[in-house]
Amino acid sequence: MSQASTQEDKNRYLQALYDEYQVLSNGDKANIRRCVEPDDLLITPAFLRLIGETLGRFNGTERANAAAFFNHLPQIARIVYVLPFAKPNGKSLGAVFYKQEISERRLFLIMRSEYPQDLIQLRRFCQQCKDADIDGLKLANLLLYWGKDKATSEGSKRQLMKDFYLFNHQPAEEVVDADY
Repeated sequence: MSQASTQEDKNRYLQALYDEYQVLSNGDKANIRRCVEPDDLLITPAFLRLIGETLGRFNGTERANAAAFFNHLPQIARIVYVLPFAKPNGKSLGAVFYKQEISERRLFLIMRSEYPQDLIQLRRFCQQCKDADIDGLKLANLLLYWGKDKATSEGSKRQLMKDFYLFNHQPAEEVVDADY
């Protein structure tokens, strides 16, 4: 990704991508969902139209910066691959997996798997949790640096596990009886 982009810019570009995905035709969404691997999206016309429409939201220098951001199509493809399961203002992926009782053992399968098997498994888990509110922006930021080699994926995978375990240990809200 471009080093010149700030986190705020990245979030704006990712939000524009999410918004454009929401207005895609049902046929284009189905074409994206039918892709077996993230790299299959790179040769899918619906994906390329989505990127073009997203870039159309920006003008001038902002468009040039967005084009530099979206120029890394394999990284954007990983985001779009799991985007059908994202919703606005949801919870982190690790928290959703914990609440949906995805077992720790199955989550470790993702951690130990190599690309693209790790993302295929991740997408299956997201599909199992499709009724849960997976935050689209948090999901996109997690997948942005999920790479094809182990070194680039470690940080994202570690963040997923951290979210899973920290959500597990958050103190429960105490019920306080009123003294009447």
